[in-house]
Amino acid sequence: MSTLYAYTPQIWPPILMVVLMIALSVFSYRRRSAPGALQLMTACLFAAAWAACLLMNYAAVDTATKIFWLKIQAIVQLPILIAITCFILEYAWPRRWLTRRNLVLLYFPILPSVILLLTNDLHHQAWRSFSLVNGALRPQFGLGSWILAFYFFGVLEALNLVVFVWLFRRSPQHRWPVALMLAGQIVGRSLFLLYNANPRLSALPLNILGMSLEFLIYAAVLFGFRIFDPISLARQTTVEQLKSGMMVLDPQGAIVSLNPAAAGILGSSAKSLLGRPIQDLLPADSALVGDLQATEVIRAEISLETGSETRCYEMEYSTLKDFREQVVGRLLLLHDVTEQKRAQAQLLEQQRALAMLHERERLARELHDSIGQTLGYAGFQLEAASKLVQDGQAVSAIAQINRLAGIVREAHDDLRAYILDLHSAPAPQQPFFSALRRYLKGYTNNYGIQVALSIDERLGEEPFSLDERMEVYRILQEALSNARKHAQARCVQVAFTLDEDCIRMTIQDDGAGFDPTQSPGEGHFGLRFMHERAEQIGGVLRVDSAPGGGTQVNLEMAYARTSGR
Repeated sequence: MSTLYAYTPQIWPPILMVVLMIALSVFSYRRRSAPGALQLMTACLFAAAWAACLLMNYAAVDTATKIFWLKIQAIVQLPILIAITCFILEYAWPRRWLTRRNLVLLYFPILPSVILLLTNDLHHQAWRSFSLVNGALRPQFGLGSWILAFYFFGVLEALNLVVFVWLFRRSPQHRWPVALMLAGQIVGRSLFLLYNANPRLSALPLNILGMSLEFLIYAAVLFGFRIFDPISLARQTTVEQLKSGMMVLDPQGAIVSLNPAAAGILGSSAKSLLGRPIQDLLPADSALVGDLQATEVIRAEISLETGSETRCYEMEYSTLKDFREQVVGRLLLLHDVTEQKRAQAQLLEQQRALAMLHERERLARELHDSIGQTLGYAGFQLEAASKLVQDGQAVSAIAQINRLAGIVREAHDDLRAYILDLHSAPAPQQPFFSALRRYLKGYTNNYGIQVALSIDERLGEEPFSLDERMEVYRILQEALSNARKHAQARCVQVAFTLDEDCIRMTIQDDGAGFDPTQSPGEGHFGLRFMHERAEQIGGVLRVDSAPGGGTQVNLEMAYARTSGR
């Protein structure tokens, strides 16, 4: 084999292709974690080697050297086609189609192909002969070459086409990249085949042009569509697969982009919704309609007919600004909260049922401890009075009956208090202070005790959670009951104040008072229950009293634990 080479202008297209392929291989290697990057790098390296062989073929002077480099060029060309197919498989479905088994099956035909090409002098099945046409070496292909062409240019190309069509139909965000790569393959392979099929075109580097064009289109897709950028791909996939509806509006409120979830929520195709004003698609009473110029974030709940049912959505609406802080559009998100609403309603119903059960148990216990014992004691006193009458002790019987009348009056007052409690107890759907005003009004009407209510305006109508409001209400009831039954009060002041993160309830009466240092008597057992209720909600109860100085009950609890903010 001669080793003499000479300069020819034909070497410049292969040199440019070598530089291009090396640059693409380096770029792909630096992004080797992306699906398909290593496969494209492999194809670029073999393409650079193929262009280098072509360069040596052009620079060779004698025919034997040209034939040698033509054989090496043919051997290097085979892995290029397989690496491109591997790249397409990995790009279409990462880590699914390009398994180790499929990789071995794809590359296995290279081994018999190389043996066939290297031993051509023994059987001449790859090339029958060679001839020079316009300075270029042209082989006459044998049966073996046609078999190789059928596999590498027939089977592999058909597989590539099937994968491209599948990806084009399944993934809308890949349609432009697929179309460009498919066009590059068709044009590139056509130029390559045209160069080998028409000897009169030997002076034109159509083979280099075809392969370079194919890889240049890969580069255009690589840079223009950033197919190896995992962040961009993840962002697109996230938007498409997002369960919440997402719409981008122009400054006038027309839809310019939306994801499939938003189209499903609005019950129309994405194509038919583009360009439509958002006011026409949302309920007329939604917070967004008529407020498209708002710059703050708007959150509201809306109900939309989705299919045969009405679903509840949490709407979040915010502005999109450019680097100049100018409004360029608006983002509208729709989160389906139907199941959350149902769960909350179910939980609320369970809490109501549990609260009702607790109240029934409390009422049964109190009726047994008060009304039941009072009636039992009254029956015993009636029997004693009857016996005194029979014994002729009329004066003692009258005194006994008078005491019995007082006991019955107290029982009647207790019964009226229970009835008032049942009618005035705060329901979950009723604000706390509304229920409290109703109870205090009934308390004044029943017992003639004046009650003055003072509420810090910062608290609103519902400063307590569902669990806290009932305990606070029962503590207040017990304090008012003690003021009526034991303190003989004529006036009571009830105040709710807010001190930073602390809510304070104060109940002050003008009654007889008592000495807190002494052990509580029979009438003061309610104080222990008030302390227990305060501890259940994390509060602190303090009772200040003195004989003849009235009684003050103070309840303090953390405002941060309440639901009324």
